Formats: sequence, C-alpha cells, structure tokens
Amino acid sequence: MHPIGLRGDPIFPRDLPRFGRSMLKKSLRTEILRRRKEYNKGKEDSALIAEKFLSLPEVKKAKSILLYFPHKNEVDTTFIIEELLKEGKDVVLPKVVGFHIYPIKISNLASLKSGYAGIKEPEGEKYPLENIDIIVVPAIAFDIHGHRLGYGKGYYDRLLSKVNALKIGLAYNFQVLEKLPSEPHDIPVDLIVTPTKIIKTSAEVTEKPKKEEVKRWLK
Repeated sequence: MHPIGLRGDPIFPRDLPRFGRSMLKKSLRTEILRRRKEYNKGKEDSALIAEKFLSLPEVKKAKSILLYFPHKNEVDTTFIIEELLKEGKDVVLPKVVGFHIYPIKISNLASLKSGYAGIKEPEGEKYPLENIDIIVVPAIAFDIHGHRLGYGKGYYDRLLSKVNALKIGLAYNFQVLEKLPSEPHDIPVDLIVTPTKIIKTSAEVTEKPKKEEVKRWLK
C-alpha cells in the first residue's frame, strides 16, 4: 500500500524523493488540520464517538483512563470525561512538563488551567503510569493499521514507549487514511473510534475495514 491523499489519491513512491518523508508528513498535517478547522459537524460526530467509546467492553472494565482535553476542533472528549467521573473511574489528563507528559488525576473539569499551547491542563501529583488501563491518544490522523500522524513534538511517542495500556484513537472519518508514513519504532493505537465505526487495528482482534470503505470515508 502507498500513502494516500485526502481524496484517496495515491502518493506514489516516485514522489517521495522530491518531498521526503518529513515533507509528506508536513503536507498531510497542513491539509488535515485545515479540514478539521473548517469541519462543522464536530459536535454531532463527537457525540456519536463518545457513545461508541463508552460502550466498549474495555472501557467498561477499565479503572483508570488517560484522555486529552480537546483543542482546536479536535474530537470533543468533555462528555466522555464527565461520564467516566460519574462512574467513579480514575480520569487522568496530561500535563506537559519539559519534553514529557505527566498524567494527573482530576476530579472535575472546572479545576483545569491553561497550559502548554493554550490547552487546559490539570494540577497535582503525577499519576502512576503502571496504573493506567487505557490511553486515548490524540492525533491529526490515523491509518487503518493504527499508525498516527501526531503534531510533531513527540510527547505521546515518549509516553507510549513507557506504558502497556490499551491505546485508543478518536477521529472524524476524514482523519482515517489507508496508509500513513511510519517508522519502525512507531507505536500504533489498538482501536480507532469514528462516528460510524470502531476499527480494531490488531490482526488478532478483528479484521480491518475494506479498502473501498476507507476510500468512501475520504470523499
């Protein structure tokens, strides 16, 4: 498979020497962020994603879940956070400290303060990484194999290398591509929840979506 553009157009290997891997990632980031900024169904889609996420058996069984606070029209996680708090689960949010993410347990959303890049962050003591059952990983895009296109700072790459938690991505349909540029050391997510489907990326868990389905999402 080759990396594909947002309309399903293949980016063939002959293009890669000209753009380079980093340039390809930069181009994808720019285009998908533009689409996300202009997307006007985020509230509706976020509600559908929240419903699917909360229905997952893995989520129901989990005692501790690390989520992100939404920023710049990302999939809205606030309803999920509030529901998990009502259920008595340990809800953990990230705080950027230097080049690393510190997970901190919260009791409500009102206590959050503006932090790195203007994103709301918690205050408090670092939550033990080994106690986290699920990490909801933010990304600009995912592919159907679980690879993610992040924001380029490496915060979550460093975090994921230290934990053994189930990794879940939340995405609008246009954020799921067939193939993204990836490196051998990249750590993929195990599940991707979209408004229309739950994609289990591990071969041992379930089958991947068919190629024609992915192309339809990208239209």
